[in-house]
Amino acid sequence: MTLPDPEEPSNASKAETAAPLPPLSPGAPVLGNTLQFLQDTSKLLTESYQRLGPVYRLRALWLKYTVIGGFEAREFLREGLDQRYLSRQAIFEPVGKQLGDADFVLGQSGERHTRLRHVLSLAYSRQVASPWVPQFIRGVREHVARWQPGSEFSVMEQLERLAFEQYCQVMAGHSLGDYYRDCLLVTNYNMNIGGRVWPFVMYRAPWYQAARKRVLGLMWNQVRERRAAGPAPDRPPTIMDTLLRVQDDQGKHLTDDEVVCYSMYGFAGSCSYMGRVIGFMLYELLQHPELMEQVTQEVEQAFAEGLNDATDVRKLRLLQAVYHETLRYHPVSQGLPFYAEEDFVYAGKQVRKGDLTVLSQVPMSFSECPFHQPQTFDPARCLEPRSEHRKEGVFHPFGMGHRTCTAMGLVELMAVTMIATLLYDIHFTQWPKSYRLKLSVKPLPSPDAAFRIRVEGPRAHETRGAQPAGLVEEQVLASYPCLDDPIVKQALAEAQTRQFPAGAEIIREGDAADAFYMLLRGSTVVTRATQGAPQVLAQLREGDYFGEIGLLQDIPRTATVTAGDEGVETLVISRDAFLRVVAASDLVSEDLARIMRKRVATRRLLDAWPSLSLESLERVMTGFTSHSYPAGEVIIREGDEANHFFILTEGEVVVSRQARTGNEEEVARLHPGEYFGEMGLLYRAPRKATVTVAGSGPAKVLMTDQDGFHKLLGETGGMRADLARAMLGRIRKLAQHRS
Repeated sequence: MTLPDPEEPSNASKAETAAPLPPLSPGAPVLGNTLQFLQDTSKLLTESYQRLGPVYRLRALWLKYTVIGGFEAREFLREGLDQRYLSRQAIFEPVGKQLGDADFVLGQSGERHTRLRHVLSLAYSRQVASPWVPQFIRGVREHVARWQPGSEFSVMEQLERLAFEQYCQVMAGHSLGDYYRDCLLVTNYNMNIGGRVWPFVMYRAPWYQAARKRVLGLMWNQVRERRAAGPAPDRPPTIMDTLLRVQDDQGKHLTDDEVVCYSMYGFAGSCSYMGRVIGFMLYELLQHPELMEQVTQEVEQAFAEGLNDATDVRKLRLLQAVYHETLRYHPVSQGLPFYAEEDFVYAGKQVRKGDLTVLSQVPMSFSECPFHQPQTFDPARCLEPRSEHRKEGVFHPFGMGHRTCTAMGLVELMAVTMIATLLYDIHFTQWPKSYRLKLSVKPLPSPDAAFRIRVEGPRAHETRGAQPAGLVEEQVLASYPCLDDPIVKQALAEAQTRQFPAGAEIIREGDAADAFYMLLRGSTVVTRATQGAPQVLAQLREGDYFGEIGLLQDIPRTATVTAGDEGVETLVISRDAFLRVVAASDLVSEDLARIMRKRVATRRLLDAWPSLSLESLERVMTGFTSHSYPAGEVIIREGDEANHFFILTEGEVVVSRQARTGNEEEVARLHPGEYFGEMGLLYRAPRKATVTVAGSGPAKVLMTDQDGFHKLLGETGGMRADLARAMLGRIRKLAQHRS
């Protein structure tokens, strides 16, 4: 889409002659668009965009808005025109003062905005929240354990409280439940005044000022206690810990005022945003019983396998699709408010100095390209192979561009975990069953107070066996979604291979945390000094990672990692690169390690088959499925029929052959990126060797049948020559051992 360049008039009179004012959306004589705002803000924004074009005006009581919507709003931000013509300081500086004496990120622009975004992206990251998933689950269970069968609840009232409790756990490490009402009151006032629904004079209300004083006192006490206590190696760091210790891009720490401000800032994200999103999710699940059953089955399987961190939560693919489709279909964030700093013309329409100007992403969510039938709630659009929400840059549920919320991953993790726990623990129904969604806009849309549930009782659980792994990111070696992020690519390109001899200390307890490590070969022992003697904490093997603890908070190493008897080879990412990845892509350590493992495996596979391009590899890998085998399990056995081809992606396998003496003798050991099973498929002959998972196990493979194998061969004529050379070497080894 080609958008017009903005025109910069030299003065107001020239602007008036250059372009007309934006058209005014039709409304009531006195109320303007007020009723439309309260009934369905998203519909008003979208229909006005479709009827009037990308720049239009709305009126609600005493407020007048100039809206730049849809794709044009995205391009306006992308071109940096917000920093040229608009400002948020007059709107959000007063709000920031309510949270403490600190620069408030929403009101900043330029270098100050960039500085704060970097810090907040780390503090609110999935990496910080990931270890708190078990506590999120425990908190929800403790709350709903009080719900008696037959009881009825207003959904939003319960969800706001649960969202607040979850945020307090990851922010402070414990409940702040005694202050819930005060925190909610302060949040609601700041949301409505910051959204320009209420005038600034509302801050003078004595009940608000009393609640604000109590909340600020609470948060200052929390900061003092955290700073005095210092890092705790046996407890995962909280958001407040990270805010206290993380540095900006100039190496400076936040002030205590800023730590208080940005700890309180999360109350709005949890109570206001997360509570609303979960409310809409529950409504849609209750309206679609078949979808509810499918999601519940997925949740059952996830809890059976263990739901312990952000990586486990990512397995809830269908529930995450419901989350994303809910954000598209029921936008909570309606737009970004600014004041125009000067007259300007955009998309052929004049915006005057002083206009309350809103950049709204909402119309993009209801665009027919790429969203098929956008007026329909359809979570399948957010699953492979459609993935409509990842195309064309049209899905912006939490702002756009450099104004995107830094806590997106945190909100998603908490919301999906809460819904999963609710569905796993209790059986509930909508009450009354005849209820149909009505919105309450205060100032963000949410289901109204009449949306209620009836508790039918605790949910019974079936014992389910493990399902074969088949996630998309495991099927395609080089297609992890974040691989396209330039910052992730740069971090991977900067990764260094380092080798350590047997017994060498790779990292030492007490040293500065300076890098993230992944084991390519060998094993290590993790120890911690206890009463002067080393205590073994863990043993790590090929594919495992370590060194992430302390990188965010810049604290000393909490343990020593020593190379095993055979020495080790590691892939190392520097602390700076690790922090850039976490801030830009919201990956957790396991995600980064998974990408690194895929990168190593892909390189080894491409080295083995030089004629195979990366593009060809990605095409054929869609026919592979992922399977995991425990230590000691036989994957293929000598003499069996050959019907599958395997690529090793994680772990180590042993190739053995029965010698003339009758003993099983090892022929080779294979590592990630190497393959096996090809000889029997090419010659249509029984297996010539046994392949067993090494004792250090488990191992993970990508597997395909004969059709998939021949599709792989068909990608390039040189493939058969590559295979022939590899096979010749293996045949010689087999012959040597047979003799």
